Amino acid sequence: GTTHAAIQYDDDWRFLAKADVAISDSAQDDVANADYIEASVGWAYRPVENDRFNALFKYTYLHDLPGAQQVNSDDVIAGPKQRSHVLSGDFIYDLSERLSVGAKYGVRMGEISTSRDEEDFVKSTAHLGIVRADYHVVKNWDILVEGRALWLEQLEQVDYGVLAGVYRHVGDNLKIGVGYNFGRFSDDLTDLTLDDKGFFVNVVGKF
Repeated sequence: GTTHAAIQYDDDWRFLAKADVAISDSAQDDVANADYIEASVGWAYRPVENDRFNALFKYTYLHDLPGAQQVNSDDVIAGPKQRSHVLSGDFIYDLSERLSVGAKYGVRMGEISTSRDEEDFVKSTAHLGIVRADYHVVKNWDILVEGRALWLEQLEQVDYGVLAGVYRHVGDNLKIGVGYNFGRFSDDLTDLTLDDKGFFVNVVGKF
């Protein structure tokens, strides 16, 4: 099941929480056994008196142990099992009415197993850095450009990427965008696929 919570505990700060749990225990077939837990808590900062600076701090725990013939959190049957802790900070600042700049840093600390049948977990650490610019073109329309870097610590490997998109604001709390990711990785550190190059459609809630 899935549950959500959002608490505005003062004028500037909001607490966010989400949990998604699916556990199956088959008495007839161990292949069907699977555990999936994804839980996150976050703090959103948006000052009422001067909202030019916004921030979001987030912690996510992922426990993704699919059975042998089941998809993992990346919707891949042959994908690895994963137990991870992810910490991230996302910041954005309005330089003017039209231009905003931002940055994000995230780190994944955990372990993965490429075998569905054995508990051969190995350490897996990754660091993600993003710098971005949003330009407000006309009413309700924005252009987004991001530069990204992903460091895979155990592999001593770094990947770079660029993303560009166009977004339309829908009301005060939602925007919808389309664009192209020139890199092979996403901004989700629990995503292990490295196959995200290409066009995308994105829906973003605004706080």
